[in-house]
Amino acid sequence: MNKLSTSTSPYLLQHAANPVDWHLWNEESLGKAKAENKPIFLSIGYAACHWCHVMAHESFEDESTAAFMNEHFINIKVDREERPDLDAIYMQATVAMTGSGGWPMSVFLTPDLKPFYAGTYFPPVPRYNMPSFKDVLAGISRTWQEQPAEASRVSDEVLGHLQQSLSINTQSNSVFTEEHLGPAVKSLIDSYDWGYGGWGSAPKFPQPMTIEFLLRSALPNDQPDELLKPALHALKAMARGGMYDVVGGGFSRYSVDNFWRVPHFDK
Repeated sequence: MNKLSTSTSPYLLQHAANPVDWHLWNEESLGKAKAENKPIFLSIGYAACHWCHVMAHESFEDESTAAFMNEHFINIKVDREERPDLDAIYMQATVAMTGSGGWPMSVFLTPDLKPFYAGTYFPPVPRYNMPSFKDVLAGISRTWQEQPAEASRVSDEVLGHLQQSLSINTQSNSVFTEEHLGPAVKSLIDSYDWGYGGWGSAPKFPQPMTIEFLLRSALPNDQPDELLKPALHALKAMARGGMYDVVGGGFSRYSVDNFWRVPHFDK
């Protein structure tokens, strides 16, 4: 049993029997990283997260992967439902570095808690256009040992970006007006996937707020059909595929393919 066995979090307890020497986020763990001059691998998730369980089974339960993690990193597990503050901070960093976010969130930090590499789910072998988790671990460890200045440079750039973004958000006096809606609508229509419906590529999310925005925007518009067409096309594409629960009603959380055929298991 690792140090998560003393936790009251259902999510952390799910990882208590992992061969990974997981630590809690506390002064002792953070001090250990500084004392041993090791990078921190911060893994954030929650109990109902499907891909958190997948990565745990594929990587965190694997003895060889765990041995490498234990040797080269201070590994810390955080339940985002217990620590939304940490989740918010490092999600901003993950989005800044990768352009997207999600869980499990996988962030590598310097001992002084500056992020220098981030991602979400990593597979055990290269697939989905992603490197394997073992390759990521090896690359990060090599950089830390052979090019510590590079890790420090990247972490300082990320920190500077986050501080600048926070400053803009807190000091800005700009007001969101109706003038902003036109460009937003145009962007949604221009980026719509008329081949399969929806926005973006697999995994495809229903994006109900986007559809509702287009429906509401169509009401006072001089050309409502232009806005209704993508909204209704998206809804019909989801209804025709496997996303729709014909027995209980409602839609699954997302489709794992581009065609809305294979739903993710939860609604």
